[in-house]
Amino acid sequence: MPQHNRAMPDRTLVGCVANGDAAALRELEQRHGRSVYALAYGIVIDPREADDVVAETFGYVWQSAARFLETANTSVSAWLGEIARSRSRAVLLAREWAGGWSALQQTADFTT
Repeated sequence: MPQHNRAMPDRTLVGCVANGDAAALRELEQRHGRSVYALAYGIVIDPREADDVVAETFGYVWQSAARFLETANTSVSAWLGEIARSRSRAVLLAREWAGGWSALQQTADFTT
């Protein structure tokens, strides 16, 4: 297992992740996990859901690192932020879907 030091650039770490290096993914999470959490929490306002967003964000990084390197013209931190925002919006949408029909039923009288 290769050692990843703090001096290794994020983009290099993403390259290691693209090659299946889980230690590189852990290093990225150590570097950016708090900011991803803060962004997610600011959107979902729930600690457990923010933790889930962080996990989903880095899961996506694991799956999509190679594509990012091939196509992205942005920083790793900006990419992580966009993933976290997208996942957070999905959480909010899921909440709306889960509560939407029951909220509608409470406000509407379908018996008339």
